[in-house]
Amino acid sequence: MFRSGNEKGFTLLESVCVLFLVTSLFSLFPLAVKTFGTAGEAFRPEEDEEWNLFLMQLRKEIRVSSSCQAAQNTLKLNEAGRTVTYEPYQNSLRRRVDGEGHQIVLQNVRSIQFAATGNGVKVSAVYPNGAEKTAEMTFLSRHALFGQTEGNAR
Repeated sequence: MFRSGNEKGFTLLESVCVLFLVTSLFSLFPLAVKTFGTAGEAFRPEEDEEWNLFLMQLRKEIRVSSSCQAAQNTLKLNEAGRTVTYEPYQNSLRRRVDGEGHQIVLQNVRSIQFAATGNGVKVSAVYPNGAEKTAEMTFLSRHALFGQTEGNAR
């Protein structure tokens, strides 16, 4: 009935089971690589989140400032006797107070533009991948706004 002669080899059923297990493991490998690859991206700040955080900070400073001067790629706000400057630095946008300090508010920006509008400032940023973000902020009536070429308040 039962032969127990040669038990050193694999049967066809054992070979099929091993082949199924190896194939299953190899088919899960690309999924694992993709999962671990995207996990690293979750810890990098997204452009949109960083842009929105920058806009919230800028709106807050505009609200407490008394005047604003928008040049081509520089924005100066006067608040409580201090001058807050937003200016490009390498591939970032930095914030300085009275010409001192170095606070990076936007990273990986190819170019930044500040333009005076009728009652506010328009901010445009271009990222290295070509994406462009634009926002326009208006001032309260107590603000003095100095444009790009003219030196009088609007």
